[in-house]
Amino acid sequence: MISLLRLPGWLAVISMKYLPRCLPLLRPARTGLRTTLPDGRYSYSASKDGYGQGSIMGTVGVDGMVNITLTNLYMISGTVIDASLGTSLKGASVTVSDKASQAVYTGSTNDNGVFSISVPNGYYGLEARAGGYESSFMDNNGAGYHVLDNPLYVGYVPVATSSGVGNLNGVRLSTDFPGKTVRVNESVSFDVRITNNGIVDRVYTLAVKDAPSGWNVQLLSGSDVVSRVFVESKSSKTVQVRMTPLDAGSNVVTIMTGAANDTSQLELYVDSVKDTDYRIELIVPDDISLSSGESRNVEAIVRNNGTSKLSNVLLDIGQGDVPKSLTASVTTRMVDVLNPGESARFVVQVYAKADAGNGADKLYMRALSSEAKSEQGYMTVSYATSNTWLRAGIGIALVAILAFGFIVWKYGRR
Repeated sequence: MISLLRLPGWLAVISMKYLPRCLPLLRPARTGLRTTLPDGRYSYSASKDGYGQGSIMGTVGVDGMVNITLTNLYMISGTVIDASLGTSLKGASVTVSDKASQAVYTGSTNDNGVFSISVPNGYYGLEARAGGYESSFMDNNGAGYHVLDNPLYVGYVPVATSSGVGNLNGVRLSTDFPGKTVRVNESVSFDVRITNNGIVDRVYTLAVKDAPSGWNVQLLSGSDVVSRVFVESKSSKTVQVRMTPLDAGSNVVTIMTGAANDTSQLELYVDSVKDTDYRIELIVPDDISLSSGESRNVEAIVRNNGTSKLSNVLLDIGQGDVPKSLTASVTTRMVDVLNPGESARFVVQVYAKADAGNGADKLYMRALSSEAKSEQGYMTVSYATSNTWLRAGIGIALVAILAFGFIVWKYGRR
């Protein structure tokens, strides 16, 4: 006895062929279809709507059970039309072939020119034939139409007469300004036209074919994100392509549109540059007062007010920036890097010379970096002869007078 495993949930139609002459007796069993047959080798097959037919060989007396696996089928469909008129064609024959296994499936169009052919998952090319027309072959530009667990509609399949009058295809993508330059992290937009030069209205699928990693490229109509556009024959529609570059450099973004074997693509060029906003600010110290011969340390502040970092930042006081009554030196070392928004403090030692006397002068200074320099600033330094030096001068003068009087007293009477 040999039993066939029953597939739960549906009733399979089973046919068996016994190579020797016999009339098999079938009777259903709870766990499958059970048969009583003479020993011998048999061919078993099963079929069900929505599944491909399955077959297997088995030998009674050797095999205890045989299993038949049925493959799910899915509809691949389309519309065969006259390429010159755009009208549908009834009774056209269509052959669908698996590009990997070379298995062939056939069908024909109904009154509306539509064909529907059941196939298992795979990649397919198809050929349409109609009386008085040349055959038309389509396979999605060599990639094959992919059937995967769902029905697939391939769109229009045009067939032309031998004169070749008329053309179903003719989509074109275009833009007036395909290349733009923007700053990094700044959005840029392109207005892209989809022109249908064919003889039938079509719904075109839009996609971003190539873009730099991480870029957010959007296809927009107003504020809506779109993936398909309906374009009437001999007319155009415009969509906006918006993107934001993440790094500096020259980049290419490829936009593609298509319907059936009617495709077009457009390359957009984006040159993105870093923002070079270098700004350095100097905040000068408050005005000070010194006595002659006195020195003091004061602080000047240098701030990065730009959006890019500054390097080799220093406070510069040139020889011509210091008046003769003063000396000045910067005691703080150079700051290697000053990031945007950061500040650095520089210590300046100011000295009023002993013979400066009384007065006021301006001490000039400027903030510098490898990328920028600030406006020149200054602080006012007031200076005056100190009481210490005044007392010392009076003391010296008195000593000189007393010494002169002593000399006159001692030697003047002779």
